[in-house]
Amino acid sequence: MRSLRLNHILDIKHIIQKSIMKIPVEYLPVMPYLILKDSKGFLKFAKEIFDASEQMIVPAEDGSIMHGELKIFDAVIMFAQANETWHEKSAGMYIYLEDVNHVYSKAISHGSKSLMLPDKKEYGYTAGFEDPFGNQWWIVEGEK
Repeated sequence: MRSLRLNHILDIKHIIQKSIMKIPVEYLPVMPYLILKDSKGFLKFAKEIFDASEQMIVPAEDGSIMHGELKIFDAVIMFAQANETWHEKSAGMYIYLEDVNHVYSKAISHGSKSLMLPDKKEYGYTAGFEDPFGNQWWIVEGEK
C-alpha cells in the first residue's frame, strides 16, 4: 500500500514539474540523443528487440533519418544519422523490462555482443549487451 501512495505522489510531482517547465506531454525531462552511422538499422533493431514504437521520424534528403524518436514504454530515445557535421555518439542505457531472458536472447540473435549474462543481483534480475550500433543496454527485471 505504501508503494502505491509513493507512486501516486511521484506521478503528481512529475505532472506539476512538466507543467511548470512546459515540457510537451510526449517527452521526459531527460532523454538520450544518439547519433548513429546506421539510423535506419537502429530503428529496425529497436522495434524488433524492445517492441519500440515510432513517435516521430523526419527523413533527410538522402533518405536517412535526420531526426527520429522512439518510445519504449514511457521512455523516449531520440536519434539521427551521423554525417560530416554530427559525428557518431552512442550511449549506455539502463531499462526495466518484464522479461530479461527474452530481450537478451533476441538482442544476441540480432548481432549484439554480450556484456553480462542474465543473473540475479541485489537490484533485480539483469543482463547487459552492446547492440550492433555501439550502444550498451543494461536490462533489468525489478524484484518480483
